[in-house]
Amino acid sequence: MSTVRLEGTALAFDMYRGSGEREEIGRHEEFLFELAQASETKCPQLLRIWKSFFNDPSISAEQAGALVHELIDLLAVNGGASNKPLVNVVVRLLPFFSTAYRNQQEVRCQSD
Repeated sequence: MSTVRLEGTALAFDMYRGSGEREEIGRHEEFLFELAQASETKCPQLLRIWKSFFNDPSISAEQAGALVHELIDLLAVNGGASNKPLVNVVVRLLPFFSTAYRNQQEVRCQSD
């Protein structure tokens, strides 16, 4: 599998919404999918993304809203504020998914 370099960072999963707003899940952040698997019943949308990770999935506005809550739950059951790596990912992704939900925007995804 090849990596895509953008601004000096190896990216695994790019997400776009609206008129080009972009967020990413970097290779070093893919651990959140493993955590989601351990909390399978609480994270169906995260697991859906993981299962279709390399098929460039799209995320509906409703799914983005569900992801907000799944990420919060994932953080709560995995150490909360003391889990700094997870906090960093969750705090960065929450506004992206929340805005997609509030503005009824689909999120287009691209993996490398």
